[in-house]
Amino acid sequence: MAVLENNDQLGQLWTLIQELSEQLNQNRSLSVSLYTQAGNIKNQAVHSQTGFVLRRFNLDKTKEEYDAELERMNASMIAENQGLQHDNKQLNTLIKEYEQTLETLMSNFRNRAQSVQESELTLIREYETKLLARQEEYAAQDLSSSTALSESLGRISHLLRQFLRSLGGEDTDPPITPDDEEENREPWTSAAASDHALEREIELARLEKENEELRRMMGLVAVQPRRSISESRPTFEPPKLEHQRIPSATKLGGASGTVGPFGTYKRMRSPD
Repeated sequence: MAVLENNDQLGQLWTLIQELSEQLNQNRSLSVSLYTQAGNIKNQAVHSQTGFVLRRFNLDKTKEEYDAELERMNASMIAENQGLQHDNKQLNTLIKEYEQTLETLMSNFRNRAQSVQESELTLIREYETKLLARQEEYAAQDLSSSTALSESLGRISHLLRQFLRSLGGEDTDPPITPDDEEENREPWTSAAASDHALEREIELARLEKENEELRRMMGLVAVQPRRSISESRPTFEPPKLEHQRIPSATKLGGASGTVGPFGTYKRMRSPD
């Protein structure tokens, strides 16, 4: 019984499969026919849109109907072309207006940019001129201040030398002449001459002192008391000798190296 039931079910299943196969074949043939019709309709639509209406697609119409339809289509195409030409003219006009407007805007922009750039350059040049003038003014002020400082230092050094010479009992310098003023304006040229003159005066004072001490040692002048330490010039105290004339053959002076080439004593440096 079970085998018979299985056979009946298989038979029913086979019958159902055959019916489905037939239905699929019908659907396939129908879809092919629909696809063919769609292709034909598409071709007709393409030809209708392009305006090339072929006679073979209108075999069902008479010649009068075909000519009337063709004239109507031509008239519609002419009207459409005229509309397109009008639109093209309007578009060309709009494009020209757009170009003119854009050119005007760009010219205004360029003019504005040029004016702004020129104003910036003018402002920069003005500030640079002011800065250069301020720098020159500062340089002139620095030069004048340094010149005044140099002149002040020259006058102070001159007064200091006069003060030291007055303390030493020397004569002060004569009043400043125009040549001295020129030298004061250029202290680097007068400093060497002043130092040379000061050294020369110091050397003359030393020679005078040595000659005086030499005369005292030879008994030509009386021995004077030693000066106080408060005086500015140091003194050389000769050794105690008898008041008698020394023969010329006797060598004067002290130890070796203390007598100069002309019989004058060299200046003894005080220990620091």
